[in-house]
Amino acid sequence: EKKNEAFMTAGQVQYVAKAGNFLNKGLVYTGALRMLKVIMGYDYLWNNVRVKGGAYGCMSSFTRTGDCFFVSYRDPNLQRTIEVYEKAGEYLRNFVADERTLTQYIIGTISDMDAPMSPSAYGAYSLGAYLSGITDEMIQKDRDEVLNVTEEDIRKLADYVEAVLEDNCVCVVGTAPKIEES
Repeated sequence: EKKNEAFMTAGQVQYVAKAGNFLNKGLVYTGALRMLKVIMGYDYLWNNVRVKGGAYGCMSSFTRTGDCFFVSYRDPNLQRTIEVYEKAGEYLRNFVADERTLTQYIIGTISDMDAPMSPSAYGAYSLGAYLSGITDEMIQKDRDEVLNVTEEDIRKLADYVEAVLEDNCVCVVGTAPKIEES
């Protein structure tokens, strides 16, 4: 069930989420989405929601199932943050990165994919992959797509972000005046 909800608290900050699904719009999963998470987290969302907006943190996720989200936490803004989310597609359509920056994004993405794990963590990871039907071949395909990503590949992901945001699923936990204002 789709609900756009707001939960009012006595706090002075918001937790602002906007989510959706790109598979429902006919788009297919690509390993480049792993890199998009890094770009959003260390550039677009970080600069616009955290640095300029004053939120304590922000994140995004783009999953194989097509479910995706943008989230801010301990955020003094509400409507402004939603506007930042809604401009993410425009940011991606105009994405430009020199070779060094693109390489940094690739390294950041691969380091997340290939982080060292203890035997216990590897067991939990393997069980999760098995239960989700994720094979070694799928993981390698993601890795290959990340290693070969281009600026144009990132620009094409604007369609994914816009498809997700089109679902217009919003949930906010925050202060009553901000919620009522929005």
